[in-house]
Amino acid sequence: MIGNDTLLGQIATLIETLHLSYEEVVYKIPYRNLLIMQKDRLHACIGERIQKVSGADMAARRMGG
Repeated sequence: MIGNDTLLGQIATLIETLHLSYEEVVYKIPYRNLLIMQKDRLHACIGERIQKVSGADMAARRMGG
């Protein structure tokens, strides 16, 4: 993340990204939990998604079958 240099900036970011109230961010949920929640938040996939392929699948594709 870029920014969040001040405590108020961090609070504003947590409120916006996690859709929480000010009271939840400041008083109810511990800071460590907020950071984990922010890290685990799902993000949109932009571009191609990487898929793991086995060696056998690669060889089969190369052989044309």
